[in-house]
Amino acid sequence: MPKTLVIDDDQQTELYFRNHLRGLDETLQNRFVFAGTDEEALAIIESANDIDVTLIAVDSPKLSGLSLFKQLSERRFRVPRIALANRPDIDLIRKAMNQGAADFLIKPLGFDDVAITIDKVFKDVEQKRKNWQERAEFSALRREIDIAADLQQRILPKTFPADGQLEVFADVAPAKDMGGDFYDCFETAPGKIAFIIADVSGKSVPAAFYMAVARTLIRAQAMHSGKAADCLWKVNNLLCQHEIPGMFVSAFFGIIDLDNYIIDFANGGHLPPVLMEAGGQTRFLDGGEGTVLGVMADLPYASGAVELNPGDGLFLYTDGLTEAFNLERDQFGEDRLEAALKAAINGPASAVTRAVNRQIFDFCNGAPVHDDMTSILIKRR
Repeated sequence: MPKTLVIDDDQQTELYFRNHLRGLDETLQNRFVFAGTDEEALAIIESANDIDVTLIAVDSPKLSGLSLFKQLSERRFRVPRIALANRPDIDLIRKAMNQGAADFLIKPLGFDDVAITIDKVFKDVEQKRKNWQERAEFSALRREIDIAADLQQRILPKTFPADGQLEVFADVAPAKDMGGDFYDCFETAPGKIAFIIADVSGKSVPAAFYMAVARTLIRAQAMHSGKAADCLWKVNNLLCQHEIPGMFVSAFFGIIDLDNYIIDFANGGHLPPVLMEAGGQTRFLDGGEGTVLGVMADLPYASGAVELNPGDGLFLYTDGLTEAFNLERDQFGEDRLEAALKAAINGPASAVTRAVNRQIFDFCNGAPVHDDMTSILIKRR
């Protein structure tokens, strides 16, 4: 039973409790403490740290009732209070409840009723405290997730290396606060620009963490790998060393030689990008096949090559675009993606990407987004 402080100047109240407690376990008897004056009650409150509930007379001319607790100078007394009244006075009970009483009891008392009321009030308050704590913890976690989501967005580049002829634009829309999709574009050596799009299995925090690891490894290995396939092979082996069950990443990685605009690429289990030709044709790029990264070490990755002629573009994307659903549960699909790219093929990279996104959102028509949507367009002017 919760430890209860009974504050009442009526000696019959203490006698009543002691009579009912007599013969019971001593531990239970010690769960009740009594005070007959304000001074005694304040002294107990100031010195004791184990009071769970107070039962206080609210219609005694000698006691301060619930206003007693306003006299505490050292600390706030955060325990539930039960009003004890000599008569069923509705106005008195309402006043007590307005002053913070959690429940009330009317004399003459029935010990079973007293015990049930004390236990109920204590459990109710404990549940509220638990809820408050959980809400506080959730708010703190929510702030941390917001910060992490912001950091994740900040590590994705907004500006890209270029030589005056090459145009790069990327966009990412995570389905949750944090996602597993990522893109990158960076210089690996003079006249060499690497780019990547990748999709980590899963969602939210685990995917975001794995994304950061994969992106770091790819960037580091790209600086020392002359071929895209070699880079993915090394990254795959490094990821497999971590042995993280259920986590893997699909990736399309390419290196552009700015002397001839030939792209050396390798595909680690990712969707093939769309080659947009200046003449208005589009096709999905074949070649460079390989498996997703992080599942099994020492798997081969084939090399592929394609020349980016003036006006050509290479549109890379994650499956969140083609697998976007509308309210009728139809997928956007590859055909609609190709049609959207053809309709905007002659525009700058940013206009093409935004036109595709607009087509997808119009198609979804308010249907919930279940997967990250990320794209990057490499276009030669």
